Amino acid sequence: MNANLSLFNQINSLCYWLLTESNYKSSVILDADKDSYFVRVKKGSQNLYAYHIPQFSKKNSKFLNFELTAVVNSLLHIKDSVMERRYESA
Repeated sequence: MNANLSLFNQINSLCYWLLTESNYKSSVILDADKDSYFVRVKKGSQNLYAYHIPQFSKKNSKFLNFELTAVVNSLLHIKDSVMERRYESA
């Protein structure tokens, strides 16, 4: 679970970076009642990225690690695209 906690921290940090350093809106929702985890990145009203993990607490930890790693990689790709556009426009 420590590896997954590290991935949660990365996801939260990347979403926070997108909120503060770009014109993208991001949200992370851990819903204990629905036992789900949801990440979304939007630009205006357009969804750029969304990922939902249902039955979150029942997931095999290795599979959950794989899914969270994929979310981190996707968010890093979005961040890299934002940074690349910044450098191109400067």
